[in-house]
Amino acid sequence: MDSNSLFTRINGVLPDIAGGANASLSVFYKGFHLLVDAGNGIAGSLRNGAGELGYKAAPDAILITHARQQHVAELSSLVGGSRVYCTAECLDQIISMPQLGDKRQLFIAVQPGQAFEAGPFSVTPVAADNAGDAPGFAGSVIYIIEGGGRKIIAGWDFLKLHGADEKLTWKPDLLVLGTETYNEHPSTGIISVSEAYNIIRRWNAKECYILHYSGEKDREDAKNQWHRGPAGPLSPEELQKAVDGHLQVMGQEGKFSIKVAREGMIWTPVEEAQDEGPVGTKIEVEALEKYVFSLEKMQNGRLVISIEDSINRTTLEFVNPKRASESSLHADGLKDMMFKGPELNMSISGSSVRLDITKGKKSVFAGDLPVSEKDARRLARYLHENFR
Repeated sequence: MDSNSLFTRINGVLPDIAGGANASLSVFYKGFHLLVDAGNGIAGSLRNGAGELGYKAAPDAILITHARQQHVAELSSLVGGSRVYCTAECLDQIISMPQLGDKRQLFIAVQPGQAFEAGPFSVTPVAADNAGDAPGFAGSVIYIIEGGGRKIIAGWDFLKLHGADEKLTWKPDLLVLGTETYNEHPSTGIISVSEAYNIIRRWNAKECYILHYSGEKDREDAKNQWHRGPAGPLSPEELQKAVDGHLQVMGQEGKFSIKVAREGMIWTPVEEAQDEGPVGTKIEVEALEKYVFSLEKMQNGRLVISIEDSINRTTLEFVNPKRASESSLHADGLKDMMFKGPELNMSISGSSVRLDITKGKKSVFAGDLPVSEKDARRLARYLHENFR
């Protein structure tokens, strides 16, 4: 594996210190090794991966999500001369480890919401709450890692996030989530697989790994005769089958990929295909912030637009869609005996799409949606192909 290219490795998937490596992720780019968490079994896992794939086992920098033993047990053997990044509260909890000796100078305290540089990466911590039956760990965070034009979110051991910027969490190239159970059990202090489904959709994360699963708390659900979800731990194969079944039932199979992570799994970014051919009668565009929208020209000449954010989906139909200029579109509202529907004005300017949907003087939707240059070109071709 060429470590100059961007790729990630799952170093461990387990929530506790028995029987294998704890939850951990490595991100490699331009020969730089960024490690997220250093729990039990991670040093051996990294050595095994380096032998198999030929990358550098020693991390150049280490991100610590929080001070629970399962995430710092082997920090002393991995730190070497690496910089270690964590919040000030986390630092106060782990610096007393006798194995760290005089290495306090290698630690750099970070602030949630404030980005920092680690080698070729820009990293933003997001404050995380992992309090359940037991008190949470002060200073806990998840990390948003950006490099090589890609975004990776490493997020485990959280039940809630505080001050998460939707622009940062929107549309990661890879999302790695910790999920303690399948059913919701807030007492664990960690989200469930069921809650992960909502996060994946809300953040528009097309590729996701889930790890940290034990399923032990799901045993409590066997006592409820009305419960229909898993009532106990699932094997990785059973969990993957349950996940695949959910995506199929919800109509999201193919739109989202959710994998039950295994130690040693490698992820590389999917290269975007060069698409300059005909667009067709339907186009879906993922804005760079918050929204996914689609346009479809129906056989009867009408136009259907759908706009979806993390919570709501709005679908509207228009008549007489026409290009008002080379890069703009107008469509009238539907009429019947009682009322007239809203009308549409859409324009493309650079890498921004302006949508104005109004009914009389009332705005139904108004917004400037930033899109990629490629999607702006696709949308312009769509207008030329389908409307005069």
